[in-house]
Amino acid sequence: MKPITPTQWSFLKRYQGILDSKECLSRRFGEDRCDGRIVRAHMIPRSQLIQIAAQGHVHAVPTRLSPIAQMKRSGFAAEDVGIGNFSTLQCFCARHDKTFFAPLEDVALTFTREQLTLLHYRAMAVEVYIRGNAEDAAANEGRKYLSTDPRREPFYEAFQIQSLAAIAAEEHLKRTEKMINLSRYDEIRAAIIRFDATPVLLSACAFRPLYDVVGTKLQDFSEEAAYIGMHILAVDNKPALVFTWLKDQKPSRRFAKSFCLQPYWQLTTLAVQMAFEYAEHTCMRREWWMSTSKGSRALLLNRVAMANEAASIPYDDFLSFEFLIDDWKCRSIEFVK
Repeated sequence: MKPITPTQWSFLKRYQGILDSKECLSRRFGEDRCDGRIVRAHMIPRSQLIQIAAQGHVHAVPTRLSPIAQMKRSGFAAEDVGIGNFSTLQCFCARHDKTFFAPLEDVALTFTREQLTLLHYRAMAVEVYIRGNAEDAAANEGRKYLSTDPRREPFYEAFQIQSLAAIAAEEHLKRTEKMINLSRYDEIRAAIIRFDATPVLLSACAFRPLYDVVGTKLQDFSEEAAYIGMHILAVDNKPALVFTWLKDQKPSRRFAKSFCLQPYWQLTTLAVQMAFEYAEHTCMRREWWMSTSKGSRALLLNRVAMANEAASIPYDDFLSFEFLIDDWKCRSIEFVK
């Protein structure tokens, strides 16, 4: 196994610096003024993390570039992360982080339309932040080479992939923020799957579904690609999986419906696999992770590794599974129309 060279370390530090840029996304489309102080805002609320933490830590796969580069050489693994440092991004100012998400942070989670809209908005904000910064980072590195230099090609390819995602995500974020500013939540759609078990895993993300859960093609990646939000949260000390999408986003609706049509005993495994496939912000109880089979852990870590490839486009059977990872006992499925 070749060590990471000083040149590669320098590149990773430079690239990570761009990915850690500070910007309040609420200011990008809204008219409210920011207070100017960007904070490290939790994408999964601290109140949620506490519910699965042990001695102030959750278990997760590192997401920063340096450990990812090392894991690509030695193999992906999960480790303990302090809840103060997990799932934080610098994409909101202190005032907007507090005022925008008060209905999620300060009251019980009951999945009102307002709460569903805010969950969707925060997931889309994360996607805009990550994709936009990755687009800028790839462009900056690509400019260092002539168009005929083969070293430019991987950065140009990454720029194209991230650019399409960023454009589509910005349109969805803009539409969602308009709903929030008008206090009108009638365009949000959702599927809420409730389980009867002790919470062991939390996750939050938004993604463009290319296939549904049985491998049927839903859409091509383009500037108009449909997004879906996915959250695994603890509600009344029980797990709940929530899909959110905007009205008229047919690929997203079809994805959620295809998930809900699967046998109840498969839903937990599918949900966990999606969390590892799509969500950078996924964490779990360490004891639960260590209690799963070695084969299951390898399967899930392999999905993280594939998601970290430069051009991560899932295969049509990406949600098929070889092991039953767990069964949280699905007790209800509700659609918000």
